[in-house]
Amino acid sequence: MKRILVTGSTGTLGRPVAELLTSLGHDVRGLSRRPGSAYQGDLASGAGLDAALDGVGTVVHCASDTRRQGKTDIQATRNLLDAAARAGRPHVVFVSIVGVDRIPYPYYRIKLEAEGLIEAYGGTTLRATQFHDFVLAGARIAAKLPMVLAPDVKVQPIATHDVAARIAELVDQPVAGRADDLGGPEVLYAPDLFRDYLARIGKHRRVVPVRLPGAAFRAFRDGEHLTPEHRSGGERWSGFLGGTAIQR
Repeated sequence: MKRILVTGSTGTLGRPVAELLTSLGHDVRGLSRRPGSAYQGDLASGAGLDAALDGVGTVVHCASDTRRQGKTDIQATRNLLDAAARAGRPHVVFVSIVGVDRIPYPYYRIKLEAEGLIEAYGGTTLRATQFHDFVLAGARIAAKLPMVLAPDVKVQPIATHDVAARIAELVDQPVAGRADDLGGPEVLYAPDLFRDYLARIGKHRRVVPVRLPGAAFRAFRDGEHLTPEHRSGGERWSGFLGGTAIQR
């Protein structure tokens, strides 16, 4: 059994990570900014991190400022690593995104900088492809319009519980530096995934593939966010879409 702190433990990835690690018998602490939480802490300011890290042997860093394109992520990661150093340098596992070093997208640049901090600390970084939930969110937004606009790119979506399973393996292993990338089991065409979603909810809309200008979209078009050589054997898009997740 390990004592593990999970940042972002109520988020899209953090929740299944915390649940899986708990089911495996680990003593899991979920870091939260909510008043009254057992382990209350603020990554942005560093408040409460020393108490949350007391006695912890492993940290899984899932928290990310997605609403503001990661604008606070660098300081948050610095605060976490500084507190970890004071707590005896527990193993830190950081979750990043495939392609952050090849796609000139602002949020990805921040993720790459955070990876550098993890590397300097001596932790482990796992890059994963986009989650099923992310693709679903995009399809839901697009489906609100009479004509559904979908990015003209391929994607390799992965289930969060499959990423959580890989994290659970890394927690039980020595520091890996850059772990092997992790991708979903299929490389699929995004407009087709949007069509799958429309069929699932019984809407009839025309799906129009859209190409955007700029180097970032060109990199996505070139597949720099894919890792077909590191496909997982986990849940496929059709299984995710047909499950209860579509009702959330």
